[in-house]
Amino acid sequence: MPDARRTGRAAVNALRALLERHNHIVQEVDGQNDFGEDLHVTFTENGMVTGDVVKIQVKGGRSWRRADGFGVPVGDHGENWADGNIPVLCVVHDPDADGLYWANATKQLRSARRNRKVLKTINVVHQVDDDSMADFVAQVRAYLHSYRGIHGPLGEMAGVEFGPTDVVQHHVNIHGEDMIFWQRRGEGFATLLHSDLDWYPEHFGPEHFFPDGRPGLLRGMAVVLDTILEKPEAQWLAACLDAARWADRRADEPPLRTNLDARDNYVARRVEHHLRMEPDSLTRSIKKLHGEAETDHELAAMATELESDAEVCAEARSKPWREMSEKARRLVTFYVVKELKVSVPALPIDEQFRIEWRCPRPAEEYSFDARVGRPSFRKSPHREFVSPYELRPGDRIYWLSRYGNERGRTVRAVWDSEDTPGAVCVQFDRLWLGDTFWPEERFVRKASTG
Repeated sequence: MPDARRTGRAAVNALRALLERHNHIVQEVDGQNDFGEDLHVTFTENGMVTGDVVKIQVKGGRSWRRADGFGVPVGDHGENWADGNIPVLCVVHDPDADGLYWANATKQLRSARRNRKVLKTINVVHQVDDDSMADFVAQVRAYLHSYRGIHGPLGEMAGVEFGPTDVVQHHVNIHGEDMIFWQRRGEGFATLLHSDLDWYPEHFGPEHFFPDGRPGLLRGMAVVLDTILEKPEAQWLAACLDAARWADRRADEPPLRTNLDARDNYVARRVEHHLRMEPDSLTRSIKKLHGEAETDHELAAMATELESDAEVCAEARSKPWREMSEKARRLVTFYVVKELKVSVPALPIDEQFRIEWRCPRPAEEYSFDARVGRPSFRKSPHREFVSPYELRPGDRIYWLSRYGNERGRTVRAVWDSEDTPGAVCVQFDRLWLGDTFWPEERFVRKASTG
């Protein structure tokens, strides 16, 4: 038998033996023809046959080894592996270590196609053995479930992977734009994916959804986070939240792990908002960090490492958040965030991830309900309209009492709200606490005469 046939046979035998030790059903495909599949595997559970079947292309030998694992050429199999009725895995047997490594070829090919790339080699890096067999089977079966149902096409469209028990709802608005509601069972927040926003995930909870509008926006204009919704979209989203709450009561799922993508997206959104609300916070944070680093050697070492690239430092100090590279964003986050405290996944997202800013707020905060009166909108030649985050210490604004009487108030401080993330706090003269406002609210400010 030629060496190539011998190593190939050894690879098939090794994988077959592993699968059969765990009571899964293995059928070999006629090896005389190269269809890009060597085995058909039917998974079992508790001694019972499931309906979950996967195809496997098996390779063996040193020739498949790459610097970062193993590689299996796609060749002429790309279309069948990506769009067949059954997903295809690639498994490589390493004869030196007598180890088996696997990859989901269907998933990799579809991901590449979604990003308008042509994948020529399947990257194989995950080891499968007796100890990891349960995880391997769970991952493959979860993918099979999404591949067969609505989760698969929607996940392909949005560039994400839904779990088999996730609550997923789809909506097409009057403009033909796709919207997807997604919530993992047991998680304290949901995710909104919108094609018009390039599928950027918006993580939110009921506390961020205002179906009847919020102060500063037109009455009745629905909003979730910073996204304005049309009435049918808001009605659909409200129904999704109700469905998710009902499904969550019926869930009997194992404890969730922290959603790392949601964590990173949440921190990025909060940092961007923080810089917008407090334009001088970066300068103040850098100064404070360097002061802390004089006595904190670990912090000093981290600062030295992150500030070693002069171009990144210059970018972090000069460019807007959305124009920064990932390295510059990481540096800015290091400057302004002193600590990120992470709690259990079942909590609402603002409670699950708590940011301690390097420069703390100057005072405690009043809630919206504690506000007495409202900003005046009376315009004159010497007044100008501004948003709360445009206010600066020393500005003179005008306020209406509950009885409609107008008086001037002097701004003492403005900061990014910690009690209500996404809001702005303004502290006025003679007040110990800051009043809370939405960014869209308006003030009339005494215009500068300079």
